[in-house]
Amino acid sequence: MSETKPTKFSQLIGNTPLVDLGNFVNKNSAKLYAKCEFLNPGCSMKDRIAEYILDRMQMAGKIKKGDTIVCASSGNTGCSFALLGSIKGYSIIVVTSKKCSIEKQNHIRALKAKLIVVDDRSNYMEYARRLAEENGYFAVDQYNNPYNPETYYKTLGPEIWKQTNGKITYFVMTGSTFGCITGTAKFLKEKNPKIKVILADPLHSNIYDYYYNGYKKNNDNYYVNENKSYIIEGAGKYKPTKCLDFSIIDRVVKISDRDAILCCHELLQKEGLLVGGSSGLNVFAAKITAERLTPNDVVVTILCDSGIKYLSKIYDREFLNQNNINL
Repeated sequence: MSETKPTKFSQLIGNTPLVDLGNFVNKNSAKLYAKCEFLNPGCSMKDRIAEYILDRMQMAGKIKKGDTIVCASSGNTGCSFALLGSIKGYSIIVVTSKKCSIEKQNHIRALKAKLIVVDDRSNYMEYARRLAEENGYFAVDQYNNPYNPETYYKTLGPEIWKQTNGKITYFVMTGSTFGCITGTAKFLKEKNPKIKVILADPLHSNIYDYYYNGYKKNNDNYYVNENKSYIIEGAGKYKPTKCLDFSIIDRVVKISDRDAILCCHELLQKEGLLVGGSSGLNVFAAKITAERLTPNDVVVTILCDSGIKYLSKIYDREFLNQNNINL
């Protein structure tokens, strides 16, 4: 009998399981599956880009042990860079906004990264850019870094294709950097151009408007005012990022905070899945999609991160009542 060699915890990134969410759709709907990205070591899919970017930058000689890395993040990417950066010998500074949950903030601090919380949530990316530029630090710039979508093109896309035996017909995903949906969709469409890609956008995000009124109408000067606030973290944006490739998006749908959060609680009740708000948003959008299709279709979505990161928000009854969301 051959001996199974143990692996290091940080090497367990990727190859997450695909679970069946058939209980969420009608009997005659499409099959609905979800990738459990919350099972990555840092409890989110962002471990993938942290590992990939650090490895590529180190191989290119652009960073070395002891260097300082600045990461603008709504939370999860900061957690992932703090986790892997510590192991690999880098000093990590994470810049986020007040919208970032206290659980994610404490996760970052526990990993000994320096955390800077910027008052104006729309400026935390610019703050990080200036901080890196003025001090000669390496800026991750996940929103515009081409290694972000490349990560998912080389990892998540192939995993989904293999786990569905090439039978996937729809990929449904939200985005904030949009690296995941862009990279994954690019791979899947190269395998089968008939696969449809649906971007799930929070109700008060602006990406829906940019897609239908800017990109779709070839209006290069299209501009939408800054979006209104919404609860779901790590989803939506006030304007497109350089990682977002609209050409591979077939449709954009709007999802409310209420529908996303109630879906999170339904996932916990029916499947024992404790996941974050973006996961609820994804599943709700995927459910709507699946119920318009036939049993021959296969819809895949992503469970982006763990609900443990949002116990003070999405799973706190007082917080939900204050935001007029009744369970």
